[in-house]
Amino acid sequence: MNSFLEKVNVEIPIIQAGMAGGITTPELVAAVANKGALGTIGAGYMSGDALRNQIKQVKELTDKPIAVNLFAVSLDASSTNLGDMQRVLDNFRRELGIEQGGEAVKVHDYLEEKVEVLIDEEIAVVSTAFGVLSSDLIELLKNNHVKLIGMATNLDEAMQLEQAGYDVVVAQGYGAGGHRGTFDVAEYPDGSDIGLFVLVQSLVENISVPVIAAGGIHTSDQTAALLKMGASGVQLGTRFLVAKEAGTNKSYREALLQAKTEDTVVTKVFSGRPARAIINRFVGEVESSGIDLLTFPIQNELTKDIRAAGKQLGAADFQSLWAGQGVGAIKKEETVEEIIDDLVGDGGDFVD
Repeated sequence: MNSFLEKVNVEIPIIQAGMAGGITTPELVAAVANKGALGTIGAGYMSGDALRNQIKQVKELTDKPIAVNLFAVSLDASSTNLGDMQRVLDNFRRELGIEQGGEAVKVHDYLEEKVEVLIDEEIAVVSTAFGVLSSDLIELLKNNHVKLIGMATNLDEAMQLEQAGYDVVVAQGYGAGGHRGTFDVAEYPDGSDIGLFVLVQSLVENISVPVIAAGGIHTSDQTAALLKMGASGVQLGTRFLVAKEAGTNKSYREALLQAKTEDTVVTKVFSGRPARAIINRFVGEVESSGIDLLTFPIQNELTKDIRAAGKQLGAADFQSLWAGQGVGAIKKEETVEEIIDDLVGDGGDFVD
């Protein structure tokens, strides 16, 4: 049996990516789980109470295993050195009719609180991005029979995850949408940029835990090829963004369905960390301003009100339109069941 399937107790080797920011609705996560794949709650920015509430809603819709995705880094941060960036962002705020930016910002972290919730709620699988959890948290989760999945963008990161005790590693190729999982953005300012097939081959040959492929995947032919290479499964985000069960707003959906393959770029303007998004006016104007971006999560906190207003007003030019390089091939909304059926194709070696 596929060792990944055995470890996480699912039937189909597909992971729905843990996309933070309200995309992974209980309906989306439960539909993926009920279909036999691994649904994931994107909890990176959630408080402990918000996460507990979401888990309970998912449990009302499915009794199958689910995963929760966390950031492995602390979000605790504050800054008063905002002037230049706030002046740039205030131009957007005036246009959107929202309050001007403040002189200080503080971000709270809820990681340890969320881990306690995961244990209380008996979540079976936890995935992480941006690094490796502390040894104390890993031990706590392992002692409560939690399987750990970590995202890696190069072999060194994958080996760190394996050595720390992670059970599965996701190989995130350069074409993936949303944030690059790269651990050290000082060393790799734009994120480690290895293509998916080269990365999968490198990991399969050099680590012993199951490897999951992620980044631009949207067809059954791709999944079959990656499994033939030795991957134990695939993880998808962009295609699930247009699932009927997803929390993607209308203007974002329309941007995804209209985008061409060449319309995405890796940018730090929204959050301070490199992430792949559909190019829009916000990306172009902030990048061309010449003002230094602030670090994550300060930049993310500063742009939050603009992105929220863009969502509320249906203005895609002011939103973070995360998308992978496969977006150009996605031309219609589908249910989760239709998406997974299409990815599995006629079965073959895809499903054990």
